[in-house]
Amino acid sequence: MRNDINIPIVLPVSKVEQPIGEFYVGRVDARTLTKISYTEIRAFVDGKQDKIAGIQRERSKKRIDEIKKYVNLDYATFPTSVIIAVAPECSRLVNFDPDMTPEQASAVFEEGDEQEIDDESKVFNLLLNSYGKKGGDDYIPAEKIAFIIDGQHRVAGLEGLDDDKEFDVNISVFVGASEADKAEIFARVNQAQTKVNQSLVVDLASYYEERGPVKFAHEVVLAMNQDEDGPLRDKVKRLGKADPGKGQIQTLAQATVVKPIVDYITADPEAERNKRYKGIFGSRRKPGEWRNYIFQPFYDEQDDGGMFLCLTNYFNAVKGRWPQVWDDAPAGTVLNRTTGYAALMKFMRPVYLHYCNEPGQILTRSDCEKVFAQIFIDAEDFNREEYLPGSSGAGKLYRQMMGYMGWKP
Repeated sequence: MRNDINIPIVLPVSKVEQPIGEFYVGRVDARTLTKISYTEIRAFVDGKQDKIAGIQRERSKKRIDEIKKYVNLDYATFPTSVIIAVAPECSRLVNFDPDMTPEQASAVFEEGDEQEIDDESKVFNLLLNSYGKKGGDDYIPAEKIAFIIDGQHRVAGLEGLDDDKEFDVNISVFVGASEADKAEIFARVNQAQTKVNQSLVVDLASYYEERGPVKFAHEVVLAMNQDEDGPLRDKVKRLGKADPGKGQIQTLAQATVVKPIVDYITADPEAERNKRYKGIFGSRRKPGEWRNYIFQPFYDEQDDGGMFLCLTNYFNAVKGRWPQVWDDAPAGTVLNRTTGYAALMKFMRPVYLHYCNEPGQILTRSDCEKVFAQIFIDAEDFNREEYLPGSSGAGKLYRQMMGYMGWKP
């Protein structure tokens, strides 16, 4: 990412007035924003609890790394504002001039006089600059012009923007915000946020024009959920919510069903989707890569029917081995709930590779039935006491099934 900072910065902005005070809304290119902004994590000062400073939460490296990859995708977007605060010393508000140059802006700071502002105007130029002389107590360098109130992960992620990418960021700028105001804004923006329902995220893939891994898997799952004679008939909670009166039948959240299928297509679904977004359908794969991603060949060939058959044959064999607990899903059982489904999907790859020697080969029901005939677990043992909800219970069930087959987990 380019490292130059050209100051002063001239930002066309609109004024917004709210009870907390006025602020300005505008846009800035991502590279400029990353170079003039900073944040302060809320933590103990000198390791002592009696003094705490900063307002931001701890930064998540994982989240930043994800954003760094995301911003370089061809459909990347951050439509919500990054909120920053700037010191009055670093800013000047002047009447809008679309042709104002950095040299003219610099003259405004050097003159030091406040310009008369047209109160009837809706648009202004907000000028941002460093303040003072290096080494001075009041010195504010260019890289500390903008304090990030909200959006630290997005800004950090934008540092990974490729040199050939352009990315504008819309910003809300508070001039002279007090520490109390910064804390109030951060708290109000974040305290009411609710984690997005992942089943909703999956379902929204229906609207994507390009058929990436999530949309591909999602459409197959919907087909299985609607298949009159299929093993997953009416078992998937679309949007993660069961239909009225079907709480015991619809036992699997949409995202729970789709994610393991996507994991068998690729380790990077966003990158794969981005290829389709750009119209790239032919992908070079490493020899034998399909053994890790058994559904990748079906995705590459857009063979949703083949993947549908593999999954249907596999789960029909499960249903045939334990029909009552699969169909009726008695309270307390785990086989066709999250724990059992996770274990069964993990077990599917070794089953597939045991019988399928070529990429894109259909896994047959009879082969799956041979496997489950050797799994000597009684239906009544599929309970929460035996297999605790979550990854531990799923892992235990998977290891047991592998053990019955004499396969190494």
